[in-house]
Amino acid sequence: MDASLEVAKSQLTASEAQLARAEASFKQSEDEFTRKNTLFQQNSAAVSAREVERLENRMDERQAGIEAAEAQMEATQNQIDVLIPAQKASAEAALEQALTEVAKLVIVAGVDGRVQQFALRVGDVVNPILRPAGILIPLDDNRNRFQAGFGQLTGQVIHVGMLAEMTCVSAPLKIIPMVVVDVQNVISAGQIRPTDVLVDIQDRARPGTILTILEPLYKGRTDHVQSGSKCIVNAYTSNHDLIEDENTSFGYGLVLHGIDAVGIAHAFILRLQALMLPVQMLVFTGH
Repeated sequence: MDASLEVAKSQLTASEAQLARAEASFKQSEDEFTRKNTLFQQNSAAVSAREVERLENRMDERQAGIEAAEAQMEATQNQIDVLIPAQKASAEAALEQALTEVAKLVIVAGVDGRVQQFALRVGDVVNPILRPAGILIPLDDNRNRFQAGFGQLTGQVIHVGMLAEMTCVSAPLKIIPMVVVDVQNVISAGQIRPTDVLVDIQDRARPGTILTILEPLYKGRTDHVQSGSKCIVNAYTSNHDLIEDENTSFGYGLVLHGIDAVGIAHAFILRLQALMLPVQMLVFTGH
C-alpha cells in the first residue's frame, strides 16, 4: 500500500503536467480562434468561415482535454486521500489478525523457569490438563521457604517468630535452625467440595494439621537442601521471660519449666532422628 501511494503521487504529478499541457494547447487554440474570427468578422478574404469553424471545434476539443485531465487528477487525488488509506487500514487489520492467530500458537509461561520430565515421542497426545508435555519448575522456587504441618493442639501456641529446628533426608546429620514466618489461618481438612451426595462429617477421620511457613534463621543454611525434600521439624516455645517474671507463681513456673524440659527432650529426639535417618535409608530399607 505504501508503494501504491508513491505510484499514485507520481501519477498525480503526471496528471498535473498533462493538465498544464492541455491548458496551454487550449490557450493556443483560443488565441488563434480569436485572431482569425476577428478577421472573419471584419470580412477579410484571408479567413474563410470553414477555417473559423475548424478552429472553434479544435478549441472545444482542447477544452475537453482540459476537463479530462482535471478528472484524471481528481481521481488520482481521491486514490491518495481516500482509497489507498482505506486499503492500507484494511491490510493493517488483516496483519493484526494474522499476528493474533500466530500468537495463539505460542504458549508462554507466566514465570521464568525450566521444564522437567520433558519426554515425548511422536504420536503422544499433549493436553494442558490431562497430559502436559512437561513440568515447569520456576527458577525462583522458594528454595529458602519450607512448609511444616503441626497438630491442631498447637493452634494456640504456634505463632510467627517462633523458633524451630529441622533435619532433612537430603541433608542428613544436619540440624538447621528455622523460624516461623507465616501460619495459615485455615485447616485444609475442613474444606467441603459440593458433590452429588450429602457429606457426612464423621467420614473425615483425619483432623488435619496447621500449615506453617518456615525460613532458615541464618542465611545460606538451607542452600544444600533439595526442593521438595522430606524433612522433620520441631518448633519450640520460649517461657524464659514468664519464668523470670516476679508475678509468676511457683507452681506455674514449675509447669513452664516442665514445658521447656519437654522441648529439650524433643530437641534430643530430633538429633537422634537425624542420626538414624541415614541408617534407616541405607541399612534397613536396602537402599
